[in-house]
Amino acid sequence: MKLIPWKMKNIEAYTVCQMNMSYHGYDNEEVLNNRLALAAYLHTDLNHMVAPQQQHTTNFRKVSSSDGGRGMLDKADAFESCDGLYTKDKDLWLWTFHADCCPVLLYCEDQNIVAAIHSGWKGTVNEIVGKVAKHLIENEYCDPDYMYAYIGPSLEQRNFEARDDIIDLVKQMSFDTHEFYMNHYDGTYHLNSKGLIKQQLLNLNVNEEHITTSPYCSLEDKELLYSYRRDKSQNRNITMIRLKG
Repeated sequence: MKLIPWKMKNIEAYTVCQMNMSYHGYDNEEVLNNRLALAAYLHTDLNHMVAPQQQHTTNFRKVSSSDGGRGMLDKADAFESCDGLYTKDKDLWLWTFHADCCPVLLYCEDQNIVAAIHSGWKGTVNEIVGKVAKHLIENEYCDPDYMYAYIGPSLEQRNFEARDDIIDLVKQMSFDTHEFYMNHYDGTYHLNSKGLIKQQLLNLNVNEEHITTSPYCSLEDKELLYSYRRDKSQNRNITMIRLKG
């Protein structure tokens, strides 16, 4: 097990690598043991963790300590069709799964709120990160000057090949996106998904210096990260966050 930290005051956040954490298509007993080992390493238990059932939507929800354990023993009681979680409660780990898709964490220092978001290409073109951040600003009264973001390990632009079906949707996003894709060859493009996510936050007046972008590429860092494009495997990394007690 390898943990990549995002170091911020008052929170704890990691990308967990080299251990499959997804019940999707593999030995559930092994996955449960991996989850138990992670919880023990973090000096907590599965009742202080929440894992959603992601489906490339823009759906997200507020969770609390009473939701602890949802989706942890199996996926039957996970929040369905949910690609983002946020909470005000301390010591509750929020999970997001990924293997080429982009995990995004938010920390609103003024309101003591954390969020974990799954932004694959569908979530990115439909601006899930911007929608979650806007909701926190407008409904939870988070000041963007006190919002921090971590854009986690995923496909780097040099490895993210996309065709017109995706690029046509990128062009329909709510802001000018031309600088985030470039012609590659034979009708393909290289897409800067991390850049599109960052721009969604900048458009909401989140300070650029408050946005951390991981340099890791899921396709290239094969000794560290799972990649669906590389391996066609159902194994998943997780990125997770909690407010410290």
